[in-house]
Amino acid sequence: MNAMNPSGLESWIKSSRILVTVGSGGVGKTTSSIALALLGARLGLRVGLLSIDPAKRLADALGIPLGSELSPVRLKRTIPGSVEAAMLDQKAVFDDMVRRFAPNPKIAAKIFENSIYKEVSSNLGGPLEYMALAKLETMLSQGRYDLIVLDTPPDTHALDFLARPNILHGFIENGVMSWMIKPFHLAQKLGAGAIFKAGGKVMAGISSITGVKMLKLLAEFLVLMEEVIIGFNRVGREVSVALKQTSTGFVLVSAPTDNAVRSASYLLQELKNNQYPLLTVIMNRNLPFALQGAARAWEASDRHWTELKPGFDVISRRHLYAASQAGKLAAQAQQLFGKDVPLLLLEEQRQMIHSEESLWQFSEALLEARTHQA
Repeated sequence: MNAMNPSGLESWIKSSRILVTVGSGGVGKTTSSIALALLGARLGLRVGLLSIDPAKRLADALGIPLGSELSPVRLKRTIPGSVEAAMLDQKAVFDDMVRRFAPNPKIAAKIFENSIYKEVSSNLGGPLEYMALAKLETMLSQGRYDLIVLDTPPDTHALDFLARPNILHGFIENGVMSWMIKPFHLAQKLGAGAIFKAGGKVMAGISSITGVKMLKLLAEFLVLMEEVIIGFNRVGREVSVALKQTSTGFVLVSAPTDNAVRSASYLLQELKNNQYPLLTVIMNRNLPFALQGAARAWEASDRHWTELKPGFDVISRRHLYAASQAGKLAAQAQQLFGKDVPLLLLEEQRQMIHSEESLWQFSEALLEARTHQA
């Protein structure tokens, strides 16, 4: 750490390949993701910024369209590095993965025409996290970026994201995939009746619920998607390994409220359970440091003017409450991840973060964040 960078954040950014921000909604997680990307670019790095936060705030702040490809962020400031960013569109990334893993363009075209695929790729809940992992793997394999910043969905959805890398492993390794697809391969060769012979009562039961037409669509979908699903599984395993490397750091963002700290505590435990490396905890929206100092001076002073006491009492109570919340979170983080994991205290900003200039100001505030002292 140094006087220009008391938080030590710049050195962590330089030494990281992937930074993943997690936290509950409304604590400044997406804003922190953008700030980390901007700081990396200011250090001369080529930064890829990827968001799967459904609030779309990253896209709004930087003017990035929905899609599967990262677009250059046109910054007004002149900096040595660069930022490319994407606000993921579920179907666009899904289509890219089909093109990548389908055996040939003809099968890919059939998948795109399949009515089940059209529904799943556009509307099914959950695949966006798969798509983010797939895009992350593509970005890593391309080698275009010195640093990748990944902005995740709020709290419980972030847990879904953390669970995604290995979710297909047992499905494929335990033979479930083969069991489901085998009768459909036979049906292609022997006719639809083979489905019921190979799948027995289970397939007959599915047919009675869904109807034969739907069963045929499902059969075609599974056969066509076999290689794609296996490809997804491989990508998941590779990304799971990448997210646990020492060059990866998870950044947990919180705020001094009961709900935010409760969510942060839960996320800390989940990060530990999944063996993901925690870089730091950022406690956002603290009282301005100057006001905190004034409150402490008031407490120590014997000149307590009556007319000022109510206001300073409110400030003092808020400061003490925030300090106690930060203390709880810092203790848990260090218990789970070691004494070297800091909790950074970030001042509440005096303006809404909605422009490039306000994002740079937030970035500077992040560099000047103070480390919580037990």
